[in-house]
Amino acid sequence: MWQAEFKLYLYSDDPRVSCNRESLISALKKCEFIGDEIGKESSKKRYETGENFLSLLCFMGCSPNIELAPQNDKPYCYIEIETARQTPIFLSGKNLRKVQCPECKQRISDIGMLITTALDNNTASINCPHCHHRINYKNINWRKTGFIASSWIVVGNIYESEAVPDDNLLNSLEKVTGTRWKFAYIRKLSEQ
Repeated sequence: MWQAEFKLYLYSDDPRVSCNRESLISALKKCEFIGDEIGKESSKKRYETGENFLSLLCFMGCSPNIELAPQNDKPYCYIEIETARQTPIFLSGKNLRKVQCPECKQRISDIGMLITTALDNNTASINCPHCHHRINYKNINWRKTGFIASSWIVVGNIYESEAVPDDNLLNSLEKVTGTRWKFAYIRKLSEQ
């Protein structure tokens, strides 16, 4: 099954909230963001875009070149839902922007390793390797290129800043999960 290199991720603002997959699927079908399931033989549940897909994502620019119908080994938009995580993980890709300490303003290298260690130790913060200032990872500005979550929705084949989710989509997700939703653009995922 074809995998997009560029993806838009929608995720719960509270990284510890693991959302119910069936509730998310139901909400996304109700607002017609997703259509039929694709490739039922695959371990991942993938969905076609729904009738309101183009209304629930605001595309930037004058004419995006996206394919909505599934293709064999060719780029197309699809939706996947990940909710099976018991504990949150850090997700980023090769487009992850540098993070700097809010105290000393030094760039923090190996941020993925630091966050993963904090999550493994059930800690909500990291120490700056330069000034040792304690930084709550919820306060890190990932600039929409990384996030920490237990549940997320993938929209495959959406380039960085090509589209943003409409408030109606984010509100539908908030209504069903009880938590605010955000979004990020990840290029070629590297789970930490």
